[in-house]
Amino acid sequence: MTRKIARKTVQLSSIGLLFLVPFLNRKGITAVTGTLYSLAVGPVWLTDPVIGVQTILTTMRLDATLLLSLLVPVGLALVLGRVFCSWVCPQNTLSELFDALANRTGIRRLFTLPFTPIVRYTVLVLVLLASLVLRFPVVSLLSAPGIISVQAANLVYEAAVGLELGLIAVIAVLELFIVRCVWCNHLCPVGGFLGLLRNRSTMKVVFSEDGSRACGRCRVCIDACGLGLDPMEGRVYPYCHNCGDCIAACESVKGSENPLQFRFRS
Repeated sequence: MTRKIARKTVQLSSIGLLFLVPFLNRKGITAVTGTLYSLAVGPVWLTDPVIGVQTILTTMRLDATLLLSLLVPVGLALVLGRVFCSWVCPQNTLSELFDALANRTGIRRLFTLPFTPIVRYTVLVLVLLASLVLRFPVVSLLSAPGIISVQAANLVYEAAVGLELGLIAVIAVLELFIVRCVWCNHLCPVGGFLGLLRNRSTMKVVFSEDGSRACGRCRVCIDACGLGLDPMEGRVYPYCHNCGDCIAACESVKGSENPLQFRFRS
């Protein structure tokens, strides 16, 4: 439960920072600048990896500054997996709110899409190809976290928002009434690209039973997963974004001897 509280605290704090950073910038405090497309913390620039690839495709140039700005985000994904999605991304936070609202009000979605990497990677390839062919930042138009961060800044600077927020409204309708968590599970190019940044040592949820870690098949881990994954199957990647809710739910039943654990190697 402590892990879940910590994650919710970080999620809400991240949304607060989307408004606090431009507010401080207006006051002349520029220790942190930028948006979730590309962010500067002091002298260190951090660029969303898929936005970095898009920039390379649209300019056909390998810029040293851009490549350096990718090191920390790519390294974080290679070590900890898609923790940006589960701990920081404002769209995921909204999607979790949509999911909770649907559950509490009894809204039944019209469709259930099977988990298949083909859909999410087809979307990713198509938007990257479109960026290459058109020499236009198509990915930026479909980056929900980037859009939300830019519009938060616009609200602070100009007391107005742009039509780009229409995408967020469409996602809300889709996830409330059509398909559960459809953006994070199947369409998001940011999460899709981060899902590629994995190796054998990337942190993962591992289901492992032994004499002291027996599973009672209570299914609380499945109920706790906001994406609808079954961690007992052991095939939750590239969808799982390492939020840890399934582990926290298992701990609430089994204590420290639960069969679900975060590990860097299986």
